[in-house]
Amino acid sequence: MSSHQVNRTNVERLRGLLAGALGAVFLAALSGSGPVWSAPPAPVQYVDLYAGLDAKLKAIDGVVTARSTGGKHDVTFSAELLPANANIGEPLFREQTWPAVLLNLDRLQQLGVRGVKVAVKYPVLIPSFPRSADYLEFYRRVGQEVRRRNLKLLVQMTDGFRESAFSALPVEPYYAGLTWERYRREKRQMAETIIREIRPDYLTVQNEPGTQAHNTGLPMTVQNVTDLLESVTRGLDKRGTLVGAGAGTWEDLAYAQSLSRIGAIDYLDMHIYPITRDYVNDRAFRFAEIAQRAGKRLVLGEAWLYKASDQDLRAGNVAAAPGLFARDVFSFWEPLDAQFVTTVVKLSHAVKIDFTSFFWSRYFFGYVDYSERTGRLPPGELSRLANAAAGRNMTADPPRMTQTGATLQRLIKP
Repeated sequence: MSSHQVNRTNVERLRGLLAGALGAVFLAALSGSGPVWSAPPAPVQYVDLYAGLDAKLKAIDGVVTARSTGGKHDVTFSAELLPANANIGEPLFREQTWPAVLLNLDRLQQLGVRGVKVAVKYPVLIPSFPRSADYLEFYRRVGQEVRRRNLKLLVQMTDGFRESAFSALPVEPYYAGLTWERYRREKRQMAETIIREIRPDYLTVQNEPGTQAHNTGLPMTVQNVTDLLESVTRGLDKRGTLVGAGAGTWEDLAYAQSLSRIGAIDYLDMHIYPITRDYVNDRAFRFAEIAQRAGKRLVLGEAWLYKASDQDLRAGNVAAAPGLFARDVFSFWEPLDAQFVTTVVKLSHAVKIDFTSFFWSRYFFGYVDYSERTGRLPPGELSRLANAAAGRNMTADPPRMTQTGATLQRLIKP
């Protein structure tokens, strides 16, 4: 989905953000309780979208409540470890990154999560990829730190983005001429390396087939994805790691149905972003039923409220729209984000999800206020401002959480 283009200056700003600000934003404390919030009203151009999402969230929450038994499942609630995302590229190896990763882990624990998710993107651990040994050492250390804190670790090894708006990885030349034979072989190789060296509790080999088709240029049909997973998992020495795959709830449920029949797959992993149409109040439940019927565990590997209408979704790929993701930064969405977190926590108990991870964890800490000026800024600059806002709130004395963060902390508190 992207008709939005980021110019070279903004790309460089975003690379700077990925390299530094994502790390710096977590070099702060997170504790205590927050203030009473009063979110600003939605600006006129977003009033209809806000009202539509608000109504949809209320409807979904009603469906989840009606289908819930009221009991609590032993869900491992998690957040994305953003400073360790492989899309950051070689800036992961900068001196300031590792302290940011460590402090982020500490603060997420204080928030109450019992797990973290890390995006170890294909092909960073393949020996022919630039600095693969450094990536391996970095993620080996991440695995050690997560285990030392007695947190669960989900590693997702989907493919790095081509667009510089989302990634600083030099994958474009690597994907040139990529064949299914090489892709299957290297995904298997990378899975073996992750299990042996990083030792995650969960390893999601593939997800969002539409996104991966966009990234790699390979046709991710149901049959192709099924063949890939059968090839990667056949005879795989899992060493206690649970291995899974899945799709977004906006994608064809045939992916989940086909993957559920692979014997070596331990769990199905769904992603929730758009809430329009029937993506949550029907498909999320059907996805869960597919897993249950097949005797598979269920994971919610990524979830966040996508600020998009039905019309926005017709434009293309859900996961590749910088302009749409940039909407997330504004503080007027905060009540909806808090409601989304509340509903997802309810859903996790209702359908007995093993591991639920929220993606944009920076919004537990800070947003950007909408103004005439900020409303005109490009995605990269908005992202930088969001990280700066989160950093100010976390370094304040006492530290401050957003309504979204405090809501999650309250809901998952033992």
